[in-house]
Amino acid sequence: MLKSAKVPPAFAALFEKAEAQVEQQFQRMRREPDKGVLRVGEDRYVLVRAEGFYVGWLDSLVETFGEEVARQFIYNSAREIGRSDSKSFAQRFALDAPVDKLAAGPVHFAHAGWAFVDILEDSAPTPDEQYFLHYFHPNTFESEVLASLGRESLACACLFSAGYSSGWCSAAFEIEVHGREIACVARGEPACEFIMSPAHLLDEHERRVRRGALR
Repeated sequence: MLKSAKVPPAFAALFEKAEAQVEQQFQRMRREPDKGVLRVGEDRYVLVRAEGFYVGWLDSLVETFGEEVARQFIYNSAREIGRSDSKSFAQRFALDAPVDKLAAGPVHFAHAGWAFVDILEDSAPTPDEQYFLHYFHPNTFESEVLASLGRESLACACLFSAGYSSGWCSAAFEIEVHGREIACVARGEPACEFIMSPAHLLDEHERRVRRGALR
């Protein structure tokens, strides 16, 4: 039974396979504090406290460069991390099909502590202009950290989550797609909701999703 993501039935088998692979990888986690090293399998990881990673970095960037530049910088940084991780996992597990590469993403996302992923039925992840992903993150680290500090946001706050996911999927499908958060717990909405598609189609997809109001 799939534990680390929620997906439509048509994708369940793919994600269960990915979950087994990623779980096996994380079971090989080892800490070597005498060397200052943390490894998951053969990969070196860096454990970062969520509040410092998100709030401290964002506040510093906003103070220096302004909010718009800061938000874009964080999104793009996370996007490149996701792209790199996607390529690494595809190579390590000899994944060829784009949907197999995609499946490893949400599972790794959950195991690494970013968020749980709930992919909705209207998603159509295809390696072309029609690519579309519609998903919820019930508990992003960004929204949880802001809530713990009693901070609200006027804008959608889950920049790392949106960027990382879009980078992973861009590498998996070898097309350029972007993620957009369209509802956010940090600005008082009931859930963190995202869409992903080629950039020039995001506005159209957002209008369509809002009309449908699936949840």
